[in-house]
Amino acid sequence: MSTSRVFIDYKACVSVAEKFRELTIRRENYFNEKYFPPTNEPRELVLGYFTAIVAIDHRTSTPVSEYRATISGVVYKGSDLLHYLGSREYLRNPEYFSAENLSKLSLSEFNRVFSYGSVSLWDAGVRVLLLRDLGRKVLNTYGDFTSLFNVTNISEFKDRLKVFRAYEDPVEKKIFLLAKFLKGRSLLSFTDPENYQVPVDNHLTRIALRLGIVRLTDYSFILKEIEVSPETDIEIRMKIRDAWKTISEISHKDPFLLDDFLWRFGRTICVKKKPSCKECVLKNACRAYELGTHIPEHTFTLTWYY
Repeated sequence: MSTSRVFIDYKACVSVAEKFRELTIRRENYFNEKYFPPTNEPRELVLGYFTAIVAIDHRTSTPVSEYRATISGVVYKGSDLLHYLGSREYLRNPEYFSAENLSKLSLSEFNRVFSYGSVSLWDAGVRVLLLRDLGRKVLNTYGDFTSLFNVTNISEFKDRLKVFRAYEDPVEKKIFLLAKFLKGRSLLSFTDPENYQVPVDNHLTRIALRLGIVRLTDYSFILKEIEVSPETDIEIRMKIRDAWKTISEISHKDPFLLDDFLWRFGRTICVKKKPSCKECVLKNACRAYELGTHIPEHTFTLTWYY
């Protein structure tokens, strides 16, 4: 796929940014004990939890399997189920997320924590390898997570994380998701907020394509659900990341705050099938709403990047 097929529509970015200027966006609660470790836990253990859980926070469902379970009458799916089960294990045994334990994690131990009944992750073996890689490299290079995160700026934060297989995505989805969590929990502070980016996943991609802030000269491969190459996926998501950065700068909403809104919005309003356009606060700046055609995100299934 050549670069001429994907481009940023800056006029659309301005229109969308003006809508965001009018919105009051709330921060997500990164202290919700249903999904995250409790307040006042040891910093090393909480750093380990977030770094490990984000390392495996990618595709939880595929066209042939859904990661969804009903627990005590509540339905959890996708990332919510992953974080719920991870947090539950943290309360039982926070050392599960230590570098030492991760370095020798077995598939059976992984499935014990992140499966529920007959529901399991489709690529559990891959996630185990990612966690082992994380644990071993932390131990061998830094000794613990506290030393790993002895950083003051985003640039150094990124450089340290990219040595781990789980964090090698060129578009840096997991890197910026982790940065958002650690900043939100006051576990880290960064001196260069101008270098924040949104963590681009399928929700942020779908919303961007529908709004028209990123456009393609040919949408046929999306409509036909043709699996794209890693190079095409990276190209599209990088343009989308740049478009959201433009909107962030114009609207004066920082990328982490934007991501909180967009992730929630993509799961409840601008969903893949049958979006709730009547409830959409962005519809008057949305190309898809104007055209009456709601394309999904591109198809890229076999990845651990997002």
